[in-house]
Amino acid sequence: MKRPFDILILGGGFSGTMLAIQLLRRDPRLNVAVVDKGKTPGRGLAYSTYYRFHVLNVPVKNMSALPEDSEHFLNWARNNHDSQVKGESFLPRAVYGRYLDSLLLEALSRCGKNLTWFPDEALLLTRNSGAYHAQLKGGEKLVAHAVVIATGNLPPGDPPALASEGETNRYVSVALSGQALECLYESPSVLLIGAGLTAVDLAIGLVTSGFQGKIHMLSRRGLTPQDHRETKPWPQFWNQECPRTVRGLVGMIRSQVRAAAASGVDWRSVIDALRPVTQEIWRSLPQEERRRFMRHARPYWDAHRHRVAPEVGDLLSHLIQEGQLQLYAGRITGYREDADQVLVTFRCRPGGRIEQLTVGHVVNCTGPEADWRRIDNSLLNSLFAQELAKPDPLFLGLDVDSVGAVVDKRGVSSKSLFAIGPVRKGSLWETTAVPELRKQASDLAEHLLNVLNEERARNKVRSPSVDRSA
Repeated sequence: MKRPFDILILGGGFSGTMLAIQLLRRDPRLNVAVVDKGKTPGRGLAYSTYYRFHVLNVPVKNMSALPEDSEHFLNWARNNHDSQVKGESFLPRAVYGRYLDSLLLEALSRCGKNLTWFPDEALLLTRNSGAYHAQLKGGEKLVAHAVVIATGNLPPGDPPALASEGETNRYVSVALSGQALECLYESPSVLLIGAGLTAVDLAIGLVTSGFQGKIHMLSRRGLTPQDHRETKPWPQFWNQECPRTVRGLVGMIRSQVRAAAASGVDWRSVIDALRPVTQEIWRSLPQEERRRFMRHARPYWDAHRHRVAPEVGDLLSHLIQEGQLQLYAGRITGYREDADQVLVTFRCRPGGRIEQLTVGHVVNCTGPEADWRRIDNSLLNSLFAQELAKPDPLFLGLDVDSVGAVVDKRGVSSKSLFAIGPVRKGSLWETTAVPELRKQASDLAEHLLNVLNEERARNKVRSPSVDRSA
């Protein structure tokens, strides 16, 4: 027997959890299911960490999960963590995980019978007789009126030089897999492929847990995330008359940074001024300019836009100054491991000089897979095979319309299949941080309820029929 639901959410990280909460806050009668393979409901990978130095990359004052109450997390933290928490504080991510737990428990206390959490993974999604049918890995079958894809970031892809290596003993393909830190503690040295937030997380986790070895960090351009500093507000300078080219936008930002510096204002204020309009800027760019941004400007934008807490930045600088952490810019060209070590060859940038590193372990810290042509995901592949969905033109995620409805192979927006979170990156670009995701959850919840109410008015039914033939 297939279990029937009004709305099925596939993914239970921040996006999926907040969507479920927003739906039930609006209508406790809804029958909602969330499918997520994570160990702890609602936390996802980001907020499941227990390391003290794995802190939020955004200050407390901007981390409310509820768009209508900007101080919700700040007040919760003062009441449940530390009464002296300030709006500018950067708290451990585990604390934020507890905050999400409290929101989920609150929703369950109001309508627990109508929210079902499946600690599982959806392998297949099909549409039949006006409803969606989901096959879970554990064998359960679910059916729903509407489905939301909230699977979050995809696992990183292996670098080309390592993809053909087959079974390896000294290569960790997923940096934050849980076993990564444990197998590295006794290693004399490690190479982290990538220098973004994932690499910083792993490096900080290692050294604060007593790792004494050398940490090498290799990325295409050798850029690490900048850190947050106290700033003064800078006026919004982007409007519809601004350039529609990457070159023009970079020139405009540099001009604003110079003007800010002349006024004694840090460059961070200029970047922060763009935060409320980043999605609008992205939507205004032609596809070719979006591609140009991906090829040339993305690493620099990421390093300046996605910053780390001041204490993390200070520790990272200290590790570099003391020589425990060394940065390289280049591309891996060769990989060979034996029983005791790994020999990695890479081409330096700039100049093209070939260098080699001998390390105990290599860890993939390149971050989420950014090319959906390379994904190996049963659920998504099933949607593509049935032509119910397709990747966006840049292959950054699913092709969706302005409300998050999934666009099928013919270019038609679905009325019952939606997406939320990082899978909407191709259409929004900025869709990974709490300030954007909380608004998505609220807006999509409102839209889904309108869709369901219209259907109820037409059909006078609340839930799909149970398929007893399964």
